Amino acid sequence: MEQQAVQLDRDTFSCPICLDLLKDPVTTSCGHTIKSCLVCLTSYCEKHLQPHYDSATFKKHKLVEPSKNLQEKICSKHDEVMKMFCRTDQKCICAFCLLDEHKGHDTVSAAAERTNKQRELEERRGNIHQGIQDREKDVKLLQQEVEAINHSADKTVEDSEKIFTELIRLLQKRSSDVKHHIRSQQEDEVSRVKDVQEKLEQEITELKRKDAELEQLSHTEDHNQFLLNYPSLPPREPKGSSRTFTKQPSKLILLEKLI
Repeated sequence: MEQQAVQLDRDTFSCPICLDLLKDPVTTSCGHTIKSCLVCLTSYCEKHLQPHYDSATFKKHKLVEPSKNLQEKICSKHDEVMKMFCRTDQKCICAFCLLDEHKGHDTVSAAAERTNKQRELEERRGNIHQGIQDREKDVKLLQQEVEAINHSADKTVEDSEKIFTELIRLLQKRSSDVKHHIRSQQEDEVSRVKDVQEKLEQEITELKRKDAELEQLSHTEDHNQFLLNYPSLPPREPKGSSRTFTKQPSKLILLEKLI
């Protein structure tokens, strides 16, 4: 019975290929060079071996499942690490793939292809960086152009404001001069008209006085008295010599001639 138990434990802890006892089952997640467990085919790193068993019971623990990153490195067809690169099909392959569907293709080691791709990548990054610098330079030039446009516009607005301010000042002065000239002419014309009006009114008064004398004489009943006073009357004005006022044309200067 004891021998049967020992045989069972030996079967549990033995390698199914070499039949030797398993020593320190391990797990890894560091991503270094890896190997596969012959029992569960889980990949592990030899540089970071860690004990993975229960020291109290000596029962073997299952190795942890490989990370997604490690799974991507294993050939799904041959369960081997893909250390080669097929340039024909542009994909990573394992050593067995070279003898299978990729036989005769243009293949190199993954490290060599990485070096080549890394060189291309750096070249592309250099081109991108140059493109960034060129565009940053263009952006700076455009910003300078925007600043120049804004400065020019501000200067033009400032100059135009000065011009219009001066024009307004000149127009106001011209308006004041025109008003003063018109009022001055107004006074002269009104004074002239009033002088004529005053003379006419004096003539009217004098004529009315003469008319009253003639009326009084016309009512004299004594013929001798009438004839005696008649010579004292003012001489008769020649026919057609009666004064008639004619309206003088306005001498006010037109506004358009003053502006």
